[in-house]
Amino acid sequence: MLIDGRIIAISDEQAWSGREQLELPTDFFLVEATQLLHHHTGSGWVQIPLPQGLLVAAYENPQGHRRYGVVDINKQLNN
Repeated sequence: MLIDGRIIAISDEQAWSGREQLELPTDFFLVEATQLLHHHTGSGWVQIPLPQGLLVAAYENPQGHRRYGVVDINKQLNN
């Protein structure tokens, strides 16, 4: 997956774990991610680097509905 201009390997388990963390239905799939949180301060945009392992992730379902959230890409799936 391309994340902030770099190719980063994301396993299926990591993508599914992120979906689980955001409590999304099974028809949502990871489509984009970034390690930078973008925030408008009122006087301009700032980029805030997230700690290692955290991503702002975009998940999308087949109907094109998107959901965004911060996920810990290294968190293990609940069993």
